[in-house]
Amino acid sequence: MSKLYIDSFEQARVSAVVVTYNRLDLLKQSVAALQNQKSKTLKHIIIVNGASTDGTEKWIAEAAKQDPKIVAVDLNKNLGGAGGFNAGIKAFIQQTDDDFVWLMDDDSMVTDNALDRLLEVWKIDPAAGLAASHDIWKDGTWANMNMAAPLFNDKIKVYYGAQPYVRIKHSTFVSTIISRVAVLKVGLPQKEYFIWGDDIEYTQRVTHFFPGFFVRDSIVVHASAKNPLPGDISGEKVKARLPRYRNEFRNRLCTSRRRHSLPKYIKTLGHNAFDFTKVLFGLHVKYRFTKLGIIIQGTWNGFFFNPPIEYADSDYEYRAEVMEKVWK
Repeated sequence: MSKLYIDSFEQARVSAVVVTYNRLDLLKQSVAALQNQKSKTLKHIIIVNGASTDGTEKWIAEAAKQDPKIVAVDLNKNLGGAGGFNAGIKAFIQQTDDDFVWLMDDDSMVTDNALDRLLEVWKIDPAAGLAASHDIWKDGTWANMNMAAPLFNDKIKVYYGAQPYVRIKHSTFVSTIISRVAVLKVGLPQKEYFIWGDDIEYTQRVTHFFPGFFVRDSIVVHASAKNPLPGDISGEKVKARLPRYRNEFRNRLCTSRRRHSLPKYIKTLGHNAFDFTKVLFGLHVKYRFTKLGIIIQGTWNGFFFNPPIEYADSDYEYRAEVMEKVWK
């Protein structure tokens, strides 16, 4: 297993990747929080703009004049969070020589020592591939959609335990840092996911080869408008948000298939069936029949959805051979 050796972690180099789309006020807060990091290791702030129409592109250009760490990646169209992180990590590999990439949405508000706390993982285990922050919501409770999944299915260790570091199998892009070694090994996030589940699939890919850790003292506030449970289509009240659930049910099956475990794949199908039943028979479910159609269509699409993995450079051809065997 490849290891990342750094003589001094004060000399480590980190790129933060922030993906944004039409949320300029939140982006300004997120970037300001990054600029207030105590750590001296943050060398680049790569802002991926998904063709926003609210003045984001102009603001990023002006901000880059004031702060040379800021790197703008302006996309021609909105490729969703998945496409944004794909482009951001590609820029990290191709435009910097930094050792780590730190991934977050534009509503991720990092505390001032969050980065230093994450980097402590590589002092403990130089072979680590990723580390994930303790994500909370605005009221201080857990950010429900962003809890890192413990390796041994013991959520109590994450929710209520006192261990500063817990081995995990996947995390979200609200605040996860990944080594350059791991990115070169496993490739880029699946831009085809568009939204939802791309972070789970990608971090799961990393922890297949490298240890991953939840870091309790690395606190990040997920400043989302609400704090819903993950994938709760039955409780969704906003009609405009319903189409994205097709991605949820489709992407779930692809991610599960790549675990190469028939029982886990059957469990995922059961999860989809449970959501269908919950929508069909639940009380006070809005847009019931629209939601049922979305679950059916998303699940059907998931049976055939298996996009190829993309790599950020062509110098590591062995990775493609390995990943073809592991993930296809």
